[in-house]
Amino acid sequence: MPLYELFCIAVHNPASSVNLRSVINSLSNQIHTTGGVVRDMKNLGINLTLPQRMRRMRQYHTRGDHFLMTFDTSPIVLKRLDETLRRDPSIIRWTLLKKATKVKDLNKQLNPSVDYASIDIRK
Repeated sequence: MPLYELFCIAVHNPASSVNLRSVINSLSNQIHTTGGVVRDMKNLGINLTLPQRMRRMRQYHTRGDHFLMTFDTSPIVLKRLDETLRRDPSIIRWTLLKKATKVKDLNKQLNPSVDYASIDIRK
């Protein structure tokens, strides 16, 4: 199964974080019930000011809760997750990225843009 990363901005609820918990629970339950694995979950900030005013479902938002989820799942389930996020009124923005197809692809060393061995620094 490919490895994906979800970056999500949810609506901030000043009274409680029930909305954020319910969104995370529903996404992780969809992944787990279909045989996927949630590898990592990071809270990137609660009640952060958005870079610009964002409109979603006829409402404007200036603050949001940010989180990052890394998970393995099939592309079919990924399409269902995207539909779930699209229908959810408590989600402002989201981005799904494919990190790797296989585990061995994660540890590949990238070619550097500059070959430091060929640079002579003694000048």
